[in-house]
Amino acid sequence: MSSRQLFGRIKRVKISGGSFTGTYTNDGDDGLEIRFEVPFDDDPKPNETKIEIFNLSRDSVAKIKRGSSCTLEAGYKGDVGVLASGKIARALTRREGVDKITTIYIIEGEDFSRVKVNAASADPAAKGKKQKIQISFKPGTKGDVIIKKLVSVLGIKLAAPPKLKKNKEYKKGYVVTGQVLNNLEEVIRDCGSVMYHRRGKLVIRPLNEGTDERFELSDETGMIGSPEPFEEDGIRGFKGSCLLQHRITTGSDIRIKSRTANGKYRARKGRHVADGNNFHTEFEVV
Repeated sequence: MSSRQLFGRIKRVKISGGSFTGTYTNDGDDGLEIRFEVPFDDDPKPNETKIEIFNLSRDSVAKIKRGSSCTLEAGYKGDVGVLASGKIARALTRREGVDKITTIYIIEGEDFSRVKVNAASADPAAKGKKQKIQISFKPGTKGDVIIKKLVSVLGIKLAAPPKLKKNKEYKKGYVVTGQVLNNLEEVIRDCGSVMYHRRGKLVIRPLNEGTDERFELSDETGMIGSPEPFEEDGIRGFKGSCLLQHRITTGSDIRIKSRTANGKYRARKGRHVADGNNFHTEFEVV
């Protein structure tokens, strides 16, 4: 365990909204006290990150508003990365002893679960007939065509073009009604892929495909103990923890060297935590 990992901790919160741009930093023992909890997983529902900043000025607190963009970065001197990025859902300030603590909740990406097919997105009415509130695709339509259309209807900005394990053909066509996201998820699953948030941006790709972080996790690079095996809903892998590591998030491919787990694994879910002396990452890999 190096002195860099023990004493070189960096936490940084960047907020921008309207004409205001602010950066709040903790560099070791210098700067504001910042605490956070950042969950990550492989489902499309946006996660909520909790950030606490101690003893901000009254002017700074007044400028932190709902809807502003917020990015949380953390790591060590010379090695800092993004943990979460999204919009502020709410911000609350309370007194705790001599401290004034401002708690900021950010939503990673947008929540599209309430978007339904409406008259504007539905197929136009046939001549002389009442419009049906649905989006229909003709027989023989491929999954990638449906996905492209529904992503556009929802207004989703993907981190990269979708990657599908297979491009399913819908021989009888496909009809979208009600909540658009439910249909999008179904087609993505039919094509052997999943959709999830990764550092604030949505990704569509096969479950077993990750991003190679070119990083080996071991005792020398911050592993805490040895990962333990788990099995959940037919999925097998390992649970573990390490000194905070920004490279570990949903879909990260990492190499692990330990007494129990050895080889290349993909991060499935976990959380980053900074709270007092705690500065660590918990993870599940498969």
